[in-house]
Amino acid sequence: MNQLPMRTLLLASVLFFSLGSQAQELLRQERFDNGRLKSSLYKEGGIVRFITYYESGRVKEQGAFRSGKREGTWKQFNEAGVLLSRAEFEQGVRSGTWEIHTAEGGGSGRLYFQDGLLAAAEQVGENGEVLAQRNYGQ
Repeated sequence: MNQLPMRTLLLASVLFFSLGSQAQELLRQERFDNGRLKSSLYKEGGIVRFITYYESGRVKEQGAFRSGKREGTWKQFNEAGVLLSRAEFEQGVRSGTWEIHTAEGGGSGRLYFQDGLLAAAEQVGENGEVLAQRNYGQ
């Protein structure tokens, strides 16, 4: 038997079963009057994910919940598609590094969370240089 079809069949089987275990279940969708998606809510394993959209069709915000608590990365975008903020959550608690950007793509800020509390913050210039820093006692 030719090895190429056998490899193709094996690869297709692996992809089918791995994708099947990560199946998404659509929970709800809302639409604008123009028919475009306004929001989409779906379940992926134990996580409920959502995406909201601008009327233009561009993504506005996306995030997820696990057991009713915020989980993982949450992002917000302006209508031009520029990332405005990126935040991290672990079991509903603020964590990691959060980024806040200006709509014009200029300076930004970073917030650092530890055990759900703000540990440090910094203001960053257009070229990535740190303009100001502050540490918060814990």
